[in-house]
Amino acid sequence: MKLRTNEKGFTLIEMLVSIGIAALVAGAASATIITMQRLGPSNSNWAVSLRQVQNAGYWISRDIQMSQGDITVGDGNPLFLTITQPLTPTSSRTITYQFEEMSDGLKMLMRSEEGQPGIIAEYIYFDPTGDPDNSTMVTSTLNPVMLQITAVQDDVMVTRQYQATQRVPAPPPSP
Repeated sequence: MKLRTNEKGFTLIEMLVSIGIAALVAGAASATIITMQRLGPSNSNWAVSLRQVQNAGYWISRDIQMSQGDITVGDGNPLFLTITQPLTPTSSRTITYQFEEMSDGLKMLMRSEEGQPGIIAEYIYFDPTGDPDNSTMVTSTLNPVMLQITAVQDDVMVTRQYQATQRVPAPPPSP
């Protein structure tokens, strides 16, 4: 078949170049998809850990801000934190935070107010004797109260530090 001078088409070189460019684009796209599939579980674990830490930080900070009473730190077996809130000169309300064991040495943080327990956070790492830099702990009970919360989900560890100030500080102890 003879081509006429006004007929146009692709040359072999143009076809090879376009196939090479298409192969590069397909390779880059497949590498991106594979990377996203590998990072998916890690990102999910990070999001779960972060949510647990934020939830625990919110509740503990909220209770400390509302407190006008004593804040007592427990040893974590199971009592972690006790917050006393005076209601009247003769009555008070006590909020306790305690741990319950989960699998893999992680703990569930429970909040109990007037005998009504509720789960605040799961996958909490608490081991002050093993790795105190990453363990969940109260670092100061002075106003402001400083606390560090760590959650672990599979291979992802998320640690956040919180500072909570009592709106009306507890009165100083009487001599």
